[in-house]
Amino acid sequence: VIYLNRAKMEAALDSAVLAGVHELPGNPDAAVEVARSYAVANGLREEECVFQVTANNRYLSGTANRLLGLYFARALGFASTQVEARSVARIAPISSTGGVVPFGVIEGNYSFGQMVCLKEGAGDQPFPGWFGALRLGGSGANVYRDNIKYGYPEEVSVGDIIPIESGNMSGPTRVGIEYRINQCDHLPQCNIYAYVESCPRIIIVPIIRLYDYDEVGHPSRVRVVGFGAFLVSDYSGNGNESNVWGSFINYVIPGRTGGEENDFGLYGSQLCE
Repeated sequence: VIYLNRAKMEAALDSAVLAGVHELPGNPDAAVEVARSYAVANGLREEECVFQVTANNRYLSGTANRLLGLYFARALGFASTQVEARSVARIAPISSTGGVVPFGVIEGNYSFGQMVCLKEGAGDQPFPGWFGALRLGGSGANVYRDNIKYGYPEEVSVGDIIPIESGNMSGPTRVGIEYRINQCDHLPQCNIYAYVESCPRIIIVPIIRLYDYDEVGHPSRVRVVGFGAFLVSDYSGNGNESNVWGSFINYVIPGRTGGEENDFGLYGSQLCE
C-alpha cells in the first residue's frame, strides 16, 4: 500500500511539474497554479502538495506528503506512516529542433513582445541581395513556401551552417505566411499574453550569425547560434515591398536542450529529479 501510494503520488507530481514548467520563465505564479491543478486532477489533494519555482525561473519542484493509515502493521503498534514524493522539472534553451521556418533572425537581445522584422521586403537592405530567407532542404520557391507553411521537417541544430536563399521570394513568402495566419481561427484571437499551444501563427526561427560571403561581398551562409519563437502578427506592404513581422515570445517545446549561452527565449522541458 505504501509503495502504490508513493508511485501514484510521484506520477501525479511528474505530470504536474511538466505541465507547470511550460509557463516559465515569464510567469512563475501561473506555473505553480497549473502544476497544482494537474496534481489535483491526478489524485493528489491540494493540501498534500507544495510547488516552488527557483529564483532563476528555470526549475519547478513539487513535493507531496500523505498520512497513510496502515493495516497489518497495527499489530506491531504502527497505525500510520508518512509517504513522501518529489519531482522537479526544468527548462533550458533548445539546441536542436525540427519544424523551423526558413527565416534567419540576426542574434540580439530581444525582449518579450518586441516586434521583429522576420523577412524584409525590397528597399535599403543592410545585407545586399539577402532579404532574410534561408535555404532549408533544397532551393526553389516551392520548397521555401512549404517550409514556411508547415515548418522544415528535419532537425536544425546550434552550430549548423545554412545557405541563404537569395532574392526577395515575395510571392512564396506571402502564400506561406497567409496560410499560417488563416489557420489561427481561435477565439479570442491569439496574442502574446494568451495563445493556443501550437497555434500556426507561432513560428520557430533560427537565430543566426553571418558566417561567410560570396566573391562580391554578399552574405552566402549563416551559422545557427540558437532559436527563437515569434507570434506572426503582420504581412505588411505590397508586392516586393512586403515585410513579415512577429512578436518575440518565450515558448517551451519538445527538443534537445543545450547551454544558457544559446538562450533566445525558446526552451525545452524535462524531468530532472
